Amino acid sequence: MEWIEWKDPARFSDRVMASLLKEEAKNSLMIGVLNNVKQGIYETFHQFTVEEDGELLAILQATPPHPLHYIVVKRERSDTLPSFIIRHLLDEEAPFTEVISERAQAERFGKTWQELTSGTSEINMSQALYRLDGVEDVDMANGRMREATPADQGQLEAWYSAFEAESGLRSSSPEKVTKAVQLMLEREEAVFWEVDGQVVSCAKRARPTENGITVSFVYTSPDARGRGYARSLVAVLSRKLLETKSFCVLYTDLTNPTSNKIYQEVGYEQVMESAWIRLTS
Repeated sequence: MEWIEWKDPARFSDRVMASLLKEEAKNSLMIGVLNNVKQGIYETFHQFTVEEDGELLAILQATPPHPLHYIVVKRERSDTLPSFIIRHLLDEEAPFTEVISERAQAERFGKTWQELTSGTSEINMSQALYRLDGVEDVDMANGRMREATPADQGQLEAWYSAFEAESGLRSSSPEKVTKAVQLMLEREEAVFWEVDGQVVSCAKRARPTENGITVSFVYTSPDARGRGYARSLVAVLSRKLLETKSFCVLYTDLTNPTSNKIYQEVGYEQVMESAWIRLTS
């Protein structure tokens, strides 16, 4: 096997995109992040492939402090890939303490990490990836969807930090939150559900791929929950996105039955279970 590090995102994209697009929905996270890397959104990135005789076996990408994303292309090599990859990552002192992948691959990676380093491996988050091809008829809550504007900066920052805390994500510094929300507004990604002039829920469109797009950052103010606002917002936003894309995807925390139920009611169907693994040495 051959370990290849890529310094040019465009060349990396040329090498891996055809393979990623074969399962575009399942690989939407890596495709979307790769497109953002090519646009200069991330200050730091690492991109690798594992190959043999010119054939792709695995693709890896990281944008610190986010987890290392690991995709196995040749599933029949799943058992031998982790030890090869981990040794190279350790030799190069690549910065990673977390890995995200399809659940079976992530768990295999974590088990191999423990064997090679005598360190620990634990699941930080069990996730489901859902795909939507058509929105179901659902009962709509009172209110309407509207696009976020620069005047909503403060509200989005507050909900961004609350979303991280409730999702078990690493808390971003105030400066990073401000930067993330500014980018969200500049790219016209964020939307609200508004009732009588008061915003009660938010979401965003993100990481467009060739045929799909991601719905993320779905958050409802605690005092407005249980009234169907998030479901209505996701339904309206998804229907709008499907005017120009063939499908939508979103990730959920499998330990949150409420959000999983909401998305299924809208018409999202689970296509993959993934795991976010935390590693220590």
